[in-house]
Amino acid sequence: MDDEREALIHGAYLAAMDDGAEGWTPWLRRASEWIGGVAGYLAMVDRAKGVLTWNAIHHVDPAAPVRYAADGMHLLDPQVPVVAQLQRSRLYRDTDVLDRDDPQVAVYLRWMEAYSRTRHFVTSAAVIGDGRWVGGLSVHNDVTRGEIDDEQWRRLASLAGTLEQTLAFGVLHAEKLREQWWRARLDASGEPAALLDDQGVVLRATPDFEAALRRNDGLRVRDGRLFATHAASQQRLAALLDRATAAHGASAAATRIERADDRAGYVLCAWPLVAERRALVPDRAAVLLTLLDPLATPTPRVGLWRAAFGLTTREADLAAELFSGRTLEEASAALGITINTIRVHLRQIFAKTHTSRQAELMQLLSRFG
Repeated sequence: MDDEREALIHGAYLAAMDDGAEGWTPWLRRASEWIGGVAGYLAMVDRAKGVLTWNAIHHVDPAAPVRYAADGMHLLDPQVPVVAQLQRSRLYRDTDVLDRDDPQVAVYLRWMEAYSRTRHFVTSAAVIGDGRWVGGLSVHNDVTRGEIDDEQWRRLASLAGTLEQTLAFGVLHAEKLREQWWRARLDASGEPAALLDDQGVVLRATPDFEAALRRNDGLRVRDGRLFATHAASQQRLAALLDRATAAHGASAAATRIERADDRAGYVLCAWPLVAERRALVPDRAAVLLTLLDPLATPTPRVGLWRAAFGLTTREADLAAELFSGRTLEEASAALGITINTIRVHLRQIFAKTHTSRQAELMQLLSRFG
């Protein structure tokens, strides 16, 4: 086996461990050089949406990828609709798939020749996972070299199987990380939450957030986007999302959402998700929303209390009863133990939490969300 090819195979598995494009960049440079191109382009396409979700670019001229992004050429990439229609993995040349008479394709190719100094390419596209994703590696020749030759084809073909396996592994790894992020974030906040993209489309929501939407008493979803039912609240909501999804200087903020009746309104908090780390977030959301309902009963964070203070099961049960507003006598009846035992457990809770009064204890426990 060619030593460089062997190194590329090994390196692809290492790159797949780093979610998103960043981990692939050094590998992409090496692969492009081995195949004989001046530029390499590795991308992941969401076939269901027909959009590019991430990409990494290597070019012998570092300025070319910067201009490519600044000019928004990824939005015109003619390979995205090509791979979105694939039913199986495929190796192809540009001459196999591009309609050079198409005006948009022509604009893209002229830009590539003028600013990237490339014209012809060869691509290995892999349909992965459950078919939702297509990952592809394109290697581009210098504009003076001409079409992809047989040796370049063979070299990329020799990496195609590895690419398919490692990209599939990367997708699985990334999806598990994103699910862990979502669960950890919910455990940390304990509040109804939703993830939105930069257009205000609701991508995912907790059951209690969805329940608030179904009540339609202040918030609702229309055409997939989040709206407030009250006009003034809608203006505040729009401003909130604009601030949280700003390209530069995004910041966390909160606003009041009026209800349809005279009850206390919701408080909606927006937490911007930094673009560089969105690969870790489910559905690559742009903002995390949490919903505070002043009328809702706080949820006891029993698991966190036990982990933080070493409470026993019975001590945590008592803490939950008190947190819910019950008296010692009511907690005694609810738990089926004597009032004297309740007081013993309470003294143990005070000792473990370094508190001395119930009000002080409740204030501490409430800080867990």
